Amino acid sequence: MKLALAKQLTGIALASAFSVSVANAAMIDVTVSGPGVTEAEAAETDFLAFLKDTTTETFEGFTAATGSADQTTTINTSVGDFTQLQPGGDYPSESCNDGGFSCAGGLAILNSDTSPFSGRYPMPADGENQNWLDSMDSQQMKFSLAGMYTAVGFYLTDPNDVGGIMNILFADQTEGTLDLGAVFDPSLASGSAFYVGIMSDVAISSLTFYTNDENDGFGIDNVTVGTVPEPGTLALLGLGLVGMGVMKRRKSSDTAC
Repeated sequence: MKLALAKQLTGIALASAFSVSVANAAMIDVTVSGPGVTEAEAAETDFLAFLKDTTTETFEGFTAATGSADQTTTINTSVGDFTQLQPGGDYPSESCNDGGFSCAGGLAILNSDTSPFSGRYPMPADGENQNWLDSMDSQQMKFSLAGMYTAVGFYLTDPNDVGGIMNILFADQTEGTLDLGAVFDPSLASGSAFYVGIMSDVAISSLTFYTNDENDGFGIDNVTVGTVPEPGTLALLGLGLVGMGVMKRRKSSDTAC
């Protein structure tokens, strides 16, 4: 059985959220900041204020890649594993093939000095933060959380012209699907920054990003995992939903997506 819920308001608000509860399934709260560094940084502060026992991966402990030799299918971090499930289009003219990198070479930790892309950058925007994890235009990328956490938050840079969906898999084998095309306005300028926060009363197992554009991608930074203090916290969040479609369903091989 599939439960589909959506609500549409005009424009992009400073914060957006959606909670859904299904019998014998997780309650979910998804927040997405408005575009821009200031809005994204404020959203991270608000999100972290709800959590306890947090761990944040900044990617600053990694050496930034300088070419395809430094790319890899899976990057192991303090918060979990990031894996390229399907590379993007491997065309000579694409940016992911510039500067010695390869569109088919896997994911990479980049910084502003080594990145072949414009519009992707480290967040939050301070002088000490130099690195980020780049999708390298992957059409499918999975983040598997390292532990039983009920919350995950992260910055995304330049996701608005990619489209696609983000699938959320929970420990009870239910799933949630976030329509990226509905959340991130494709008319926005390249290089917009957002902060995404997800909380649940059931542990989150993984996030999988499916993009519509095989020749474009996004950066991800400051990935935080943590615990929601109590399930009742989710019911208290009344931030409203902007441009977001969420589907919640029991994971099943014969259930249509």
